[in-house]
Amino acid sequence: MHETSDAALPPAIGRAVAVLGLAAATLLGPLPAAAWIPPPPASATAGDEAPRPAFAIPENSRIRRVDIRVGDVFDDQDPEEDRRIFHLVNRLHRNTRDWVIRQQLLFAPGDPYAPRLLEESERLLRRNRYLYDAEIVPVAVDGDQVDLEVRTRDVWTLTGGARFARSGGENRTQLEIQDFNFMGTGKEIAISRTSDFERNSNELLYRDFNLAGRRAEMELSLRDNSDGERYLLHLRRPFFALATRWSAGLTVVTEDRVDPLFTRGQVREEFRHRIDVYEGHWGFSRGLVEGVTRRWKLGFTHIADRFSAAPGREPPLGLPPDRTLSYPWVDFELVEDRFIEAHDLDQMARTEDVRLGRRLQGRLGWSSPAWGGDRDLAVFGTNASLGLRPAPGRLILTSASLGGRWGSDGFEVLATGAGARFLWRNWGKHLFLARLQLDLVENLDPELQLTLGGDSGLRGYPLRFQEGDRRFLLTIEQRFFTEREIFQLANVGAAAFVDVGRAWFVGADRSDDLGVLTDVGFGLRVAPSRSGRGTMVHLDVAFPLDRDGTFESVQWLVTSKETF
Repeated sequence: MHETSDAALPPAIGRAVAVLGLAAATLLGPLPAAAWIPPPPASATAGDEAPRPAFAIPENSRIRRVDIRVGDVFDDQDPEEDRRIFHLVNRLHRNTRDWVIRQQLLFAPGDPYAPRLLEESERLLRRNRYLYDAEIVPVAVDGDQVDLEVRTRDVWTLTGGARFARSGGENRTQLEIQDFNFMGTGKEIAISRTSDFERNSNELLYRDFNLAGRRAEMELSLRDNSDGERYLLHLRRPFFALATRWSAGLTVVTEDRVDPLFTRGQVREEFRHRIDVYEGHWGFSRGLVEGVTRRWKLGFTHIADRFSAAPGREPPLGLPPDRTLSYPWVDFELVEDRFIEAHDLDQMARTEDVRLGRRLQGRLGWSSPAWGGDRDLAVFGTNASLGLRPAPGRLILTSASLGGRWGSDGFEVLATGAGARFLWRNWGKHLFLARLQLDLVENLDPELQLTLGGDSGLRGYPLRFQEGDRRFLLTIEQRFFTEREIFQLANVGAAAFVDVGRAWFVGADRSDDLGVLTDVGFGLRVAPSRSGRGTMVHLDVAFPLDRDGTFESVQWLVTSKETF
């Protein structure tokens, strides 16, 4: 049996680093001494801004015209893409309409020329899954008049068929038809059937990110599950830009489901859980002032949780008590206008917008029977992030959160977490990643668990293998990026990784606790370059180094994620 004290952490990390070094040496072979020298700033390094074409623009210039150029899925001017099958794809695909792009820009003809608004408009466009990339450049100057061109490239957005995923020893399958850019209008529709270890689901989904051309968003989801149903309506006019002065929103969610609780990766008990959520808000801001945006929101939230025995299942040993929170709240957010463009960090061959500087957000509300709640208590939550670039080719991205409920008897619930990522461009364009996440909870709601396993980053172990009120996870990963685009359809990368983590209860004496767990592994990353799905397929093999004979010595994982 392994020692379960915190003293076990340093040896585990040392062993993990040694294994990772061996794996990297095996994959790469001998490296010349020059490979350890950081590449010059002009190369694509972690956190270095993408170079922009130099174009002299007189001060106090105004925008004369804005032209939209939407590129096809395949470029027939590129010899590698000048093929009949690619020409057919271009003809079948309905490109994004010019007005969809134009409505998202933060400037128009007649406005003063402001490079900051061009950069922010690029970021807004790149958030759309139906665009591979976006660039806005001056193309002509006539006195104090500037002509701009907005250049985007479409991706194929109509998808269908079957998907398969496996993590933590469990399978997930999905059949779906989905279009992220229906008829080039930027609207998303989807019909899907999903099956996993928890439930089977049939879902109808509609999203509109620019409702009626007024920067409003709407999401409608209807889901019929094997253990209940879920209905969601989301309407909002967000703070879509740093200078946006107001926002408003309305959310309605009704869900009925069966929730499981786990021990050592196995379901311990189950119960029926009905959730009703109603929330509305209105927000205001002075816009961007001296490089910082400050936003306020006033809102009201009603959340009712009801619990009962699940039909056809054994009654749980302890049924969670019903809970109703109903409260007005005030929310504050601070965002610093510091962003950089980078490539080959969390994506492959795509422009990534990395937030540096500060972001702070906090919310405070008071639930009371006078508002419809079942008791008097304060509801609070706050989170913060800070991005730093200490040197070319290096990034440090940190985050922290704190939330819970406080009543007459003290903290009813308290949850806090902190995380940090260190990214270092090494061996040319490749990337080293070290990520640490720490979580702590007190008096967690009984229907929730703080778990760790194959579905939450500890890839060599079953899903939700450990539980507790404390958790840490350290991931060390060497990412490898390739230049070649396979069949002009997908970019391929690879990774060697080590995961070290543990979830545990403070003061608990559990003889079956394996303590700090470590796994090592490697895998491929396949990122479709012409698809609007935007997800990256992970094909991983992970080897647990701490076992008790109750699970496999090799874990095979097939997952889809938004990042590397």
